[in-house]
Parts: sequence; C-alpha cells; structure tokens
Amino acid sequence: MSEARRASIVGTGLIGASVALALRGQGWTVSGVDADASRADEALAAGVIDHVGLDADADLVVVAVPVSSVASAVVEALAACPKATVTDVGSVKAPIVAAIDNARFVGGHPMAGSEQDGLKGADANLFNGATWVLTPTDDTDTTRYADLRTAISSIGADIVELAPARHDALVALVSHVPHLTAATLMGLAATQAEEHSALL
Repeated sequence: MSEARRASIVGTGLIGASVALALRGQGWTVSGVDADASRADEALAAGVIDHVGLDADADLVVVAVPVSSVASAVVEALAACPKATVTDVGSVKAPIVAAIDNARFVGGHPMAGSEQDGLKGADANLFNGATWVLTPTDDTDTTRYADLRTAISSIGADIVELAPARHDALVALVSHVPHLTAATLMGLAATQAEEHSALL
C-alpha cells in the first residue's frame, strides 16, 4: 500500500463499518459509500469514516454488501479506484471470484460477526483473533496480495488462504448446513407443538 494508506468501504453495515473503524485505528484515511446514502451519512456523523464517497486514490477497497451484489460492486470499485486492491467480505466465494477477471481483486471472508446489526454494532476490535479467509487465484497480483495480507493482519485477523471452491465447501459444512438444520428443526417443532410455541 502507498504511504498515504487510503481505503474505501462499499457498504457501511456491521462488517464494513467495523473494517472502517479498524483501519482508521491503524492510521488509514477511510471513505465510504452505501446503497442507502443516509447510512453513509450516519457513518460519517458517527466518525466511522472520514468522508463519503469512493476515493479514486484509494489503495484498498473493501466491498461489504450482500452476496448477490458483490460482483457488480467489485467491478464498479475496480473501475472507480484504478490504483486499489479490491476485496470483499462475502460468505460465498467461488461464483464471485469466477465472475471477476482482474488481478487486483482478491476474494475474502472474515469469519466474524455480532448479535448486533448495522452501524450501531460496529466495533474496531471485531476482527481481533478472527479468521479471515482469502481466496487468491493463479492470476492474483502477488504484490497486491501481500499488501492485503499485511493490511488485514494489522487489524488483528488471522489469515487463512483457501481456494474459492474449498472455502465454499467448508463454510457450507460448518456454517450453512447447521444453520439450515437448526431452522428446519425449530420450524418442525413449532408446527408439531403449537400449544408450546411460547416456550419454543
């Protein structure tokens, strides 16, 4: 990264805002945008970001939007920030990485969260000791990848490198399947014992 250490965050919800706070804590100048402009304005007012907008001189862009919007947001960020390394925080990696053919993009997934949602749950320490998966490909720029690893490590995360498809298989096994199983079980229990729905 350049000495100026400038970052832009796309999506100022829980994860995006937490990344912004963590980077600012390391001396970065951080801008931010959100599909809901009022949320970006709230992030500015709360001191989460330094200014609203995508920084054309950013060294790093972190895309923290819903998975269905990640690929298009990454493409926009790559065009708007021509010097930046761009990463995302989506929980699915293979389709996103396959959709983006650019050596400046590295798929990512921080395994961190909170019971709180949105800007009010943002925490500069959210990533301390958390696993942050990165999914470089053979086409990834190795210098940019090294810089990204340094930036992520600086905010406390432990980096694990995985192939995109391997990431998705492991996350499905340890996260998505148990979540779906628990939701299905509770749904079944609720329909079978409506008289005890308050307890359930």
